[in-house]
Amino acid sequence: MTAAAAHVPVLRDAVLDFLRPAPGRRFVDGTYGCGGHASGLLAGGAEVLALDLDGAAIEICRGEAAAQPRLRCARRSFRQLADALADAGWPACDGILLDLGVSSPQLDDPTRGFTYRAEAELDLRFDRDAGEPAWRLLARLAERELADLIWRYGEERRSRRIAAAIAAATQREPLRTTTALRAAVESAVPAGPGRTATMSRVFQALRIAVNGELEALAQALEQVPAALADDGVVVIIAYHSLEDRLVKQWVARESRDCICPPDAPACGCRHRRTVKSLTGRPLGPEPEELARNPRARSARLRAARRLAEPAPTTGGRAC
Repeated sequence: MTAAAAHVPVLRDAVLDFLRPAPGRRFVDGTYGCGGHASGLLAGGAEVLALDLDGAAIEICRGEAAAQPRLRCARRSFRQLADALADAGWPACDGILLDLGVSSPQLDDPTRGFTYRAEAELDLRFDRDAGEPAWRLLARLAERELADLIWRYGEERRSRRIAAAIAAATQREPLRTTTALRAAVESAVPAGPGRTATMSRVFQALRIAVNGELEALAQALEQVPAALADDGVVVIIAYHSLEDRLVKQWVARESRDCICPPDAPACGCRHRRTVKSLTGRPLGPEPEELARNPRARSARLRAARRLAEPAPTTGGRAC
């Protein structure tokens, strides 16, 4: 059994229900990972353009592509969606999948530094050939900048106290390992059930900052309408409120015509809605899936369909 076939990804059935793979249809999997979602699309007869920044993921993809001509692989970010389609020679695609966040193989590889539960270099990069590792980021940030980062990307209420502890530890020597960072955070947070959640939020905040995850998502979303063919579908799985809020706001904006401020006397934006929401509230995993994969507990799926034509204005403010 191949790695992709053996891997059961989060909300797989829901993803396939929304995307409806079939022969002749083309899809972009913007976060290939182990290829579990892509394997479902390929099983339906579709073509798949797989993107991933992780070199290990792309090696898996290339191994699958050697025996599957309908699979293409590219080591690049989904923030380069338009360029990836152009390089593939696809004017548009029938569906886009973004399964955000960190993958199970990345969490399970202690050398990557994505978890505080094992000692490793404090790296946290999806692409280890680009950017700076997390320990270098900690070494150059001022205490106030670090506190703002932990609050903004981790939504951690004790961000100032934690930043002070990290800054004090960094003055002695760089926090180059996950265990060194863990010790600094533990020195600022009382022992108890909340400490584990705090640790997760700090690591999440650093990972988001190191990889520019929210900026990448925002850039990708802006490219989605032009990348989708008429009636094409985008499916996005988020794992924390920052991601999900960004997706929710994008769907809300792109689902309506005028996006001028409510107090504007007349519309000057000339915006026309490009998508229709298919989910309303986000979908989460069923109990059966949670029993198999507890890591799926925070997954929230939103989907939207590309409108074939801009919708006509019906009353309301002049546009």
